[in-house]
Amino acid sequence: MLKKVGLYLLCALLFSSCQKKEPSSATQKVLRINVHQEPVTMDPRKGSDWIGSVMHFTLFEGLMRFNPDGSLTPAQAKSVDISNDRLVYTFHLRDTVWSNGEPVTAQDFEMSWKKILSPDFHAPNAHLFYSIKNAEKMKKGEAGPEDVGIASLNSKTLVVTLEKPTPYFLNLVSFCTFYPASHEVDTSTPNWALEAGSSFVSNGPFSLATWKHHNEVTFQKNPLYWNAKDIQLEQIHVSMISDGNTALQMFNKGALDVIGLGISPIPPDAILKFAKKGLLHVNHFPGTTILCFNVHQFPFNNLHIRKAFALALDRKELVENIAGPEGEIATGMIPLGLKNGTSLSFLENCNRLLAKQHFAMGLKELGISLKEFPTITYSYTSSGNNHALAQAIQHQLTSHLGIKVNLEQSDYKTLMDKLSSRSYEIAQSFWVAQYHDPMNILERFKYKTNTKNYPGWENPTFAQLLDKSIFDPTPEQRAKTLELAEALLLEEMPLLPLYHWSSAFMTQPYVSGYKTSANGVFDYSHLKLESR
Repeated sequence: MLKKVGLYLLCALLFSSCQKKEPSSATQKVLRINVHQEPVTMDPRKGSDWIGSVMHFTLFEGLMRFNPDGSLTPAQAKSVDISNDRLVYTFHLRDTVWSNGEPVTAQDFEMSWKKILSPDFHAPNAHLFYSIKNAEKMKKGEAGPEDVGIASLNSKTLVVTLEKPTPYFLNLVSFCTFYPASHEVDTSTPNWALEAGSSFVSNGPFSLATWKHHNEVTFQKNPLYWNAKDIQLEQIHVSMISDGNTALQMFNKGALDVIGLGISPIPPDAILKFAKKGLLHVNHFPGTTILCFNVHQFPFNNLHIRKAFALALDRKELVENIAGPEGEIATGMIPLGLKNGTSLSFLENCNRLLAKQHFAMGLKELGISLKEFPTITYSYTSSGNNHALAQAIQHQLTSHLGIKVNLEQSDYKTLMDKLSSRSYEIAQSFWVAQYHDPMNILERFKYKTNTKNYPGWENPTFAQLLDKSIFDPTPEQRAKTLELAEALLLEEMPLLPLYHWSSAFMTQPYVSGYKTSANGVFDYSHLKLESR
């Protein structure tokens, strides 16, 4: 017996910007935004950056869409059947076409997903497919395409077989890495995603009209999109200006309609000013700034030392003085948006007496005195407010524990190399959820071999709880199991979540109808631009 999951309609996620134009009937359907850098790629299969994801959400569409209220609705799929053992998903596709008029087929999805899993295809988010049968083995070269649980029965039926039940699988396929590329175009023109032109075909609400690299992008409404009648914008202009103050000046002069959202960051001093005036909108974002301890390196191989460092920090002060409106003190590992707004509080903030007690116990277990405690190297990147945050943490640790902390600044790639190779002592980093489920954060700590498990921590009880959650019969029971796993992780303290992110943004008075979703994406599906 198959159970039917009913699916409903969802419009696309739209973004943009351009130069200011004189008001006219035409400009009322042109949205203008800015992004602070060039997207890494326009190919959704290869994406790894937030700017690129914004472009992919605009140009392409997957089987499912994630709504502002946290629900899922259909996109390219019109329905899906799920087997009783929750291992087989049968997607029934709509009659949709690519922007060149050719049909979107189940084979497009099948071949796109299998190409991501090819050992020689660069896809940073390939691990998101590993719940599919033999997907991880194919990526490692241990299985062939024919062994993977992805098959098109016909042009409109895609069957996906999983390794084990995955309660969040439909959330996964709503992420842009699961969006398809035209197999015909991908075969005939492998470099189709490098430039705008006739070879760049997409299946979303907009098509790529122009692309002046590192300068601007223009999206044109796709009249062949299956739900084009509900897309009100005719054009989206995206400028690429890296300087936040320049972008803010453009917004103040009326040359941009929306600013912020992580794609065109608002300068920190301006955020505070506009927040006080009540002009700032703040949207929860599934990202967290974290402090990682290398649990395999002295002295952070000692639990009491890790706890002492965590309890010595006043994270509330860090948020108020540095993160501001774009930060919320973390009382748990998982951003609230991934837990549907409900969460237990696992972390105490700044208990200096208890911090000193743990520090004393740690020194005793390590067999050293305070004078023998080594100078700690604190690694972080130079972008954004990271330097100010590192300095504040350095000051707090020195003042509260009486230790020496050396700050080591580097670029993003260098820090990521240090974290993945665990050639650090303590490091300031972050994570951003890619799908709407707590497992997106927790799963990286199941095995210490995971490159995103920066502390290198592993616990068999934690792994057992994650496995148990898969088979829990109700969402409520699963949530309780995952909370037990989260509590265990924080009790062992391989890292400390400092604060969860919020995304600040501002809109012009004539912009209405916008919505923000729990995964941080700005939903423009009902956006209206009144007279400028």
